[in-house]
Amino acid sequence: MTFTALLVDDDTTVLQTLKSVFETRAFEVSTAVSAADAARAIAAHPFDLIVTDMRMETETAGFDVVNRAKAAQNDPVIIVLSAYPIPAAEWREAGAHAAFMKGGGVFRILDEIERMLRAHAGERPAAS
Repeated sequence: MTFTALLVDDDTTVLQTLKSVFETRAFEVSTAVSAADAARAIAAHPFDLIVTDMRMETETAGFDVVNRAKAAQNDPVIIVLSAYPIPAAEWREAGAHAAFMKGGGVFRILDEIERMLRAHAGERPAAS
């Protein structure tokens, strides 16, 4: 199964590295460099997965991306990826499915994200 992903980070080196890693697992990847850029992408395309950095235009820009993703009709899995610790209560309250620290082993994180996507896809009712 191929999943579509939107990766959001204002650090283009991090963004391109993540894109390359996700593509090794056959994700169809789009990128955005800000919360505003992500909002436009989310409005234009139904992604299965949205992975966002937290600190971009503002210290909580990632939560703007989470809010946009939650409003999407297709109910994507939403992940916050940050270099700074985020209390679990905050990302859960915002509506993200998980949060990971950058530098925590990208392939381990990707394994976990793939498990979450498969479980999330299984929860969706079959189309009639």
